Amino acid sequence: MDGKGLLSRTVQSVQEMRLKIGDSAGSVSLYYPYEGDFEAMAEEFRRESSERFPGMVLEMLPGRVRVTVPEEECERIAGMPMKGTMEFITSLTKERLPLEEFLERVSERYPDARSRRSDVIDFDWVLSFPEDEDVYCLSEEMGQTTYHRFTEEDFLALGFELPERCETALPIFSIRND
Repeated sequence: MDGKGLLSRTVQSVQEMRLKIGDSAGSVSLYYPYEGDFEAMAEEFRRESSERFPGMVLEMLPGRVRVTVPEEECERIAGMPMKGTMEFITSLTKERLPLEEFLERVSERYPDARSRRSDVIDFDWVLSFPEDEDVYCLSEEMGQTTYHRFTEEDFLALGFELPERCETALPIFSIRND
């Protein structure tokens, strides 16, 4: 992860938090695993963030970094345009849809989305979009779908496999047991 990527992840995480829980008072601290050249990454992060988000603070901790985003910056970030896929997935979770209906709605809106059953016990399905670098891991809990969002880099680092992507759109797989 470089400084520019860390800033992008931070902005998206703040936006996602605001989508999921709404406006909240106070600053936000975000933690990301990190092993590498902290000074080079921090220099790029500060260069990328200094004009737009001068209040953000980046710190190195054992095995990870912490980005603290002050309340004013959170408010500014929440008002910025966000990824349509993340906004859509979050809105579907708020509807408390069962997994099958959730996947059908994704397929209708994003016919080029890729999905597959997960081989990891923590998630039921893995979902990705050609225009989005993130991977959405879906689970059905008590009749409604929840998700966890990972960057492809982090998802692969955890040892998971991405859904296949190809030139032609693949349908969302049915979860019915017909």
